[in-house]
Amino acid sequence: MSQFKNERQLFSYTGLTPSEYSSGDTTRKGHITRQGNNRVRHILNQAAWRAITFDRSLKDFFDNLYPRAGKKKAIVAVARKLIGRIRAAFRKKELYQINYLSQPIT
Repeated sequence: MSQFKNERQLFSYTGLTPSEYSSGDTTRKGHITRQGNNRVRHILNQAAWRAITFDRSLKDFFDNLYPRAGKKKAIVAVARKLIGRIRAAFRKKELYQINYLSQPIT
């Protein structure tokens, strides 16, 4: 994690950054770029699916987002949030803290 100066570089490495279409004053965000490491992105997506079954804040974030964006786009957003939290735990040299749900979702 120390090779990345900031979160944006880490997100770019994982390919979880939105593409941008711009013309004049108009800027639109598109699909994720997928230019990063495929394996890392796949593992993060799988970890995000598991994380929303245990972590209350990630589950709330997912539940708030998926009616508007759909489940696949919402889980990519959760994966991006998850890798940001993992980076923060590495930088602080602390264990990742999970805000457990009272009952895991099966």
